[in-house]
Amino acid sequence: MRRLAGRLIAVEGIDQAGKWTVCERLVQELATSGVGVELIGFPDYETPLGTEIGHLMAGRRQFPVEVSQLLYAANRWERASDLRRWLAARRAVVVDRYVASGLAYGEAQGLSVDWMASVERGLPEADLTILLDIPPETSLARKVDARDAYESRLDLLARARAAYLRLARSPGWHIVDARADRETVALAVLAVVRGYAERLQAP
Repeated sequence: MRRLAGRLIAVEGIDQAGKWTVCERLVQELATSGVGVELIGFPDYETPLGTEIGHLMAGRRQFPVEVSQLLYAANRWERASDLRRWLAARRAVVVDRYVASGLAYGEAQGLSVDWMASVERGLPEADLTILLDIPPETSLARKVDARDAYESRLDLLARARAAYLRLARSPGWHIVDARADRETVALAVLAVVRGYAERLQAP
């Protein structure tokens, strides 16, 4: 696992896929292995733009879809210098939702993938992306309390999942079936990450 120093690992998936739980478990595993590690999630609601995103998610703001997309991308850019600093310091960085999240949800809303990618270009790239895949019905079933503006739309979740699965055909992606219990999913993700680390050590 030590070879993961200076690597960025993104954990992706639609709402309620269990991303944060997996990220925390992965961070614990890396730290136990002696790897310096940072954990960050997007949207980052602690930044100025993140506060605005919080209002948007709660339905207190309404923007054209293009403006919303730019807002999410700008939120990632707000933390770009931190990401670069951590990676340069040879720390592993675990990210709960990253660029692919913007692409998947943006495509689900009819935006051009090329346009969205141009906005994200220049951000530190993920070395490994893990997609926690669940059906949209599972997403809704797991969240029984109030849902935000995105989580309540089954059709949007279905399109976002389809977009994620298309993105996952790219090199550097691994799909994990996240319908199982948390421990089973976490162990599957750790196996993927260990396998990736071993390949980095191969001559």
